[in-house]
Amino acid sequence: MKNIRRIAAGVLAAVAVLTPIAAHADTPYAQASAEVDMDGSLIEGSHVTEAWHPYRGVYCVAVDESVDFTGAVAIHVTPIGEYAAPRSLSVELNPTSACGEHRLDTIAVYSQVSFRERADSAFYLSVS
Repeated sequence: MKNIRRIAAGVLAAVAVLTPIAAHADTPYAQASAEVDMDGSLIEGSHVTEAWHPYRGVYCVAVDESVDFTGAVAIHVTPIGEYAAPRSLSVELNPTSACGEHRLDTIAVYSQVSFRERADSAFYLSVS
């Protein structure tokens, strides 16, 4: 049982170390991908038209018409950088209040620290 735990811990550590590298790599099977800075500016993106930062800890990422949200969609977001407190990121498709009414091409990304306090962070986003 100890060996299984050690192997699992090693695999998780490897994934944690390699995730930023994989997220920064070319994503040939993703419908869209983006690297967004803490201030909401789009550093790099594929099939992403714009990104903005309306509130503290809230980011909006708009995708172009080639991205299909009608079927099963996987959205992955990974924080970039080091912070005093760990960040928890979540996403919402077609947000109504944070990123504008009736925007069906937009993904909201929420960043927070413990106790649901919003905090800014840079991140990678991919849509598969």
